[in-house]
Amino acid sequence: MSLTWGQGNMWDSMAALGSLSDRLNISWPISSLKDGISVSEALDRLQALLSSLDIFRASFDTESVRQTFRGEAGIEVRVTEAPADVVPVRHGYNTRKDPACAELASRAFGMDEPQIRLGLHHAGGIVTQINVALSHLAFDGSAYRPLDRLIRAAVEGREISTRGMQTAELVGYEQSADQVRRSDAVINGWLASSRRLTPGRGLMSMTPGAFSVTILRSRAAAVAVEALALRYGVSTSGVVVSALTRTIRRHINSELSALLLVCNNRSHPKLTDFVGQTIGNGLLVLPNENPGDRFAEYAKSTYARTITTYSRARYDCIKWRDALAELTAKGLATDFSYYFNDVRSDRGIWAGSESGLPDLKTLLEESSITTVGRRDMGDATLFADLGSDGHELILQWVCDDTRIPPAKAASALAALESLLVAEALEV
Repeated sequence: MSLTWGQGNMWDSMAALGSLSDRLNISWPISSLKDGISVSEALDRLQALLSSLDIFRASFDTESVRQTFRGEAGIEVRVTEAPADVVPVRHGYNTRKDPACAELASRAFGMDEPQIRLGLHHAGGIVTQINVALSHLAFDGSAYRPLDRLIRAAVEGREISTRGMQTAELVGYEQSADQVRRSDAVINGWLASSRRLTPGRGLMSMTPGAFSVTILRSRAAAVAVEALALRYGVSTSGVVVSALTRTIRRHINSELSALLLVCNNRSHPKLTDFVGQTIGNGLLVLPNENPGDRFAEYAKSTYARTITTYSRARYDCIKWRDALAELTAKGLATDFSYYFNDVRSDRGIWAGSESGLPDLKTLLEESSITTVGRRDMGDATLFADLGSDGHELILQWVCDDTRIPPAKAASALAALESLLVAEALEV
């Protein structure tokens, strides 16, 4: 069977990364379960649930972009006694704060194995926590919410009213005549936009090299972003995209004309409870700006374009990549090697932070910018992930060292923070 459009978006990268794809794994602990659930009950209920969802019976071909489904899930669940010194805490997906989750997610998933790993903690035979790790080939970040609900209900013995759309159903839906027409219209529109932009690097495939990881941690930036979002009537993500692109233009690449937005587009009612992969990259064509343009107007214009980008980001990703590859080979594609991904599990976590405006200069002293490591493969000049840790903004840049050395990345992140703070303080 073919892949979903979202799986197609991930297949090349996952295949190229191989054992390095562990960094893309999704993991989280499920705690605060109903008291008195025995290990045997939990195991039986888990297997029944997983076998009822085709994505847990999926196996991906290592040579072609296809998947098949087994008869049953048959997934091994690692059962261990609950550590005495670990208090079960719910952190949201991609957590590394729980050692058991970190261990489950520490190895890459093979394409021919089940794309989920489960661990179960118990005390005296009674379940205390379930740990989950998922492969990003089969699941996007938003999949953890409906799956969390399903696992909780199943393990606690509650009736599950709906399991949402299945992966095989989504493949059929995406291959329907209406959806193919919709996809083609999106792709053709983006290709037309690309042809009007300055030719550049095109789409960058996953390649070996040196890709440094530099991180800004800033409570001051979170306060500034929330204040500006309220002031301009835009989203916090829109503020960060605007600051990111203006910073890139002024400190890294003055000719930047487009940004690829990583989109978990689940606005369609059929995908609300979908346990699987829907992710796609939306093309954000940036508004023109002059050096003296006010940031407020640039942010509002950029935000309006991001809304359109996110709303259209459901299309055949493989067809899009093939079309871009053809443009790139002809030297007609613009530079598609800059990405933005909002990975916050709670988009409203900074609500109320704007009250910290009077303390912004003091909060700036707590900020840090550090290069935390280097990766040996990458597919972007700059890949920016927006995250949060409580009321602290976390902006991670993975940069191609040949184009953006670590020192330059650090100075640009500092400039981005300064831009946000200066705009927030301007009345």
